[in-house]
Amino acid sequence: MKCLFVINPISGTKAFQRKLDKFIGQLILKTSVHTIDTFFTHKKNDAYHKCASLKENEYDFIVSVGGDGTVNEVMSGLIKSNSHIPLALLAAGTVNDFATYLKLPNTPDAFASMINKFTIKEIDVGQISNDCFANVVAGGMFSDIGFQVTKEEKNTFGPLAYYSAAISKLPTQLSISLGLKITADNYYFEEDASLFLITNSSNVGGFKDITPQASVEDGLLDLFIIKKCNVAELLNLLKDYKLNVHTKNPMIHYIQAHTIHIECDQDIIYDIDGEQGKGFPIDVKCLPHAIQLIIPGD
Repeated sequence: MKCLFVINPISGTKAFQRKLDKFIGQLILKTSVHTIDTFFTHKKNDAYHKCASLKENEYDFIVSVGGDGTVNEVMSGLIKSNSHIPLALLAAGTVNDFATYLKLPNTPDAFASMINKFTIKEIDVGQISNDCFANVVAGGMFSDIGFQVTKEEKNTFGPLAYYSAAISKLPTQLSISLGLKITADNYYFEEDASLFLITNSSNVGGFKDITPQASVEDGLLDLFIIKKCNVAELLNLLKDYKLNVHTKNPMIHYIQAHTIHIECDQDIIYDIDGEQGKGFPIDVKCLPHAIQLIIPGD
């Protein structure tokens, strides 16, 4: 087999980057992979343009090495290329919600074992404007914290850097109020919100089962809204989350849809899998079974 590694060299920790040679070595030693090409990104959209140029059967599979932004560029490029080349993920970001949700391996031996079994899952991908996203679009309370944490803080403290920043900004975050007008498929409603999430998987920001009905195979996106709330209401919601009953909390509006249109009374920066998005209204849709993802077999 022949594969291409698309590598973001500045993503994640230096420890992971040093371990990358071991992943490649194990593929050569323990699988039928005989040729490995590498492509290193230097700036935004390098991964997208590389993958968009691929031809059908040019490679047996692609390996995306980086954080969520790299994954999204690779997926966008593969969809644009119409090459139908399977994709494997080596998550090298700080939180890696999508890889965690899919239980993807993060050690050289386990990754080589996954490639040997070569089990394919056709997964859904979200699309906002012309950009694809694997996991989440988020706006409002705490959604901009990732843009306030430095690269050095991420490397040193990992996910703790986000939580520390969130706590320090808590009074400001609780004051956020967004006037939203939403059309989800044919359902229209308005909401004063503290936060909205549009998810493909159920894991967001290091928290599992935020949107428990979410599936990457159902052709739907999950819209999760926390209504404008005070401290007491937020604490009650966190308690319900611990008990796995948060979707029944009166401060939550949770639905599933193929397409979602959102207008907002403020021109806020929103998060697209860790990348900045800006400008309303936004139109988001699900691209069913758009990517052939290599996952661990039984």
